[in-house]
Amino acid sequence: MKRYSIIVFMFMVTVMLASAAFARSGRIMMFESNLIPQPRLLYPRIDKVDLTGKKELVFRWSPHEGSISKRKYYDFRLYRGYDTYEKNLIIKKQVPPTQYNWNLSTSYFENGKVYTWSLRQKYYTGKSRRSWNSFTVTK
Repeated sequence: MKRYSIIVFMFMVTVMLASAAFARSGRIMMFESNLIPQPRLLYPRIDKVDLTGKKELVFRWSPHEGSISKRKYYDFRLYRGYDTYEKNLIIKKQVPPTQYNWNLSTSYFENGKVYTWSLRQKYYTGKSRRSWNSFTVTK
């Protein structure tokens, strides 16, 4: 019985030391990144955007998703069409963590074309999944 107790004790010590080393190595951050909420898009979240007579399109999102003290920046991207491939990327911008909108000149948009915008929160410990919306422009 004494031998069994020593083996169990040594196993528990080994597990505790391994857990501490794992946490210190930064690998535990991988699990924390799953807790970063997706941004909530506010505008445009509609199918058609009328830019007639406007100089800018204002993209807006909620400031209440996640912790501002942990947020490093927002990753804003605009794509031509529905597919969010690198070849369709029009603009990529790191927006400061306290800014909840991005103004873009209407000269980036063509009448009748589809565009997709996406937003992701980047924390110091990881990043969220992307939120996105596609819309057709009318000028």
